[in-house]
Amino acid sequence: MDGTNAALPASKGTYSLIVHMSEPAQLTIGRLGTFAFGGGWYVYVGSALGSGGLRARLGHHLSPAPRPRWHIDYLRMAASVQEVWYIVNETTYEHRWASGWLSMPGAEVTVPRFGASDCTCAAHLIHFRAQPSLDAFRKMVGCDLMCYEVSQQMSS
Repeated sequence: MDGTNAALPASKGTYSLIVHMSEPAQLTIGRLGTFAFGGGWYVYVGSALGSGGLRARLGHHLSPAPRPRWHIDYLRMAASVQEVWYIVNETTYEHRWASGWLSMPGAEVTVPRFGASDCTCAAHLIHFRAQPSLDAFRKMVGCDLMCYEVSQQMSS
């Protein structure tokens, strides 16, 4: 991990990656198969409850993935993470947030079970044509989330 992630906490927490894909693409997502991804915005929900917490997990998600490990690694090869919205907490909100994102206007599941192979959620990746609103998501989840702007951190 490089120094650009030093601002992220090493604490445990839950996060949403806000990912932009400028052009549609056909992508193979590990064993899930090959899928058509439309251009637009994707939100990937995950948790970081292991060693190194958010800093370690998000450090992985914000670095190139030469050997994809998770479903999101395959998408990141064709799209760019723009922001990370997160909360520091030892309780995981991953499944509640995935459900919340799916209830928002314009939400679509592009790949069923994406990021949700170990739970009963429909998916942990949600597609939106328009950029998601941090304020709307904060209101829906009822907590104050932190926002890490990747483009500003990478350019400084």
